[in-house]
Amino acid sequence: MKPSFLLLFLIVLVCPVTLASEGKLTVATFIEPPFAFLVDNEFVGEHVEIVKTLSKSLNLTPIFIRCPFARCLTLVEQGKADLIFGLKKLPEREKNLIFLHPPYMVQHFPLRFFTLASKEIEINNIDDLKHLTVGVLRGGSYFELFDNNSMIEKVELNSREQLVNMLLRGRIDTFIEREESILPFLSIEEYYQKFSLANYQYDKAANSYIAISKHSNVKYLAKSLSEQLNKLVSNGTIETIRMKKQH
Repeated sequence: MKPSFLLLFLIVLVCPVTLASEGKLTVATFIEPPFAFLVDNEFVGEHVEIVKTLSKSLNLTPIFIRCPFARCLTLVEQGKADLIFGLKKLPEREKNLIFLHPPYMVQHFPLRFFTLASKEIEINNIDDLKHLTVGVLRGGSYFELFDNNSMIEKVELNSREQLVNMLLRGRIDTFIEREESILPFLSIEEYYQKFSLANYQYDKAANSYIAISKHSNVKYLAKSLSEQLNKLVSNGTIETIRMKKQH
């Protein structure tokens, strides 16, 4: 074998090992209580612990970078960050992302439409949304019937906190989210006094994935990361993390 070909072969062979030894994994992280949020300027939550556990299995140290959801997604799609969690698997996202298998979580909490109790707005079906201004998370994907409905006026916002504030100010009529991700932004008293949940909801379970960038060197670890993730799902480690964080 010629020296030049031998050198190229060795570079390709050791690349994953080199990446692991460097120990850096940049994680684009968006606030989504109770899965990922800040306590004393440190990220906590079950998604954070899952990524830490997965990283440790390959001797990687995650570096969490805070960003709005849409910005996080863009950073990973462009290779400016290595990994993102809590994603729905969509064909358009697979152009730039490698989805690790299996999904690490099945999201069972329903998507709800929040309104101001004082306005007494009724939403009993998808058609009732056509006359309303609906707040959504920029870059987010909810469910096909809603996402692809051009008759619904949607206002894209950067965070769940903005969704809450825009509704409280009367700038939007409603927004769509999961209840457990909204509760941390309000006191219990304020939540029950000012907010109302519409009858219409989407309660089909959805898979949540971890994805890595096709434009990052970490892509060479895709197989290893999926193998380790499968072990963590199969042996109950991830379920243990999730149950621990819920208590």
